[in-house]
Amino acid sequence: MSDDTKMKGGCLCGAVRYETSGEPFAVNYCHCHSCRKHNGAAVVTLAGFKANRVKFSGDERKVYESSPGVGRAFCGKCGTPLTWEGDGGELGQIIEFHISTFDNPEVLVPTSHAFDPERISWFDVADNLPRYEGFADDSSLLRHGPAN
Repeated sequence: MSDDTKMKGGCLCGAVRYETSGEPFAVNYCHCHSCRKHNGAAVVTLAGFKANRVKFSGDERKVYESSPGVGRAFCGKCGTPLTWEGDGGELGQIIEFHISTFDNPEVLVPTSHAFDPERISWFDVADNLPRYEGFADDSSLLRHGPAN
């Protein structure tokens, strides 16, 4: 991928669509309680983009403020969880998409695990990626690979 790369995606029913430009700044697994609750899954995989590199079309997404300054968007018709949205520090406003909402998620390969201490104890991904206490950019590296 490059800066002129365009990727498209959307919800299950097709009412909300989006297009991203450029490469994501990160593709990570997230084990935090809030992301798991939002998605109803044991782990989520997110691809992050600066907000100015994202365009939405179709129906307006619904956004739930899960904590101050953090929005979690979904389709108001079919309920598909779409994004985590908020302040990315030095990156400015960011939008992280659940990768399975992309039309071609195979090209979005995760590089790390975030919030590993919040991981469901019976679930671990069998890869050798680094596991962090929080976000990879601002927390301690715990280990590489599964816990067991």
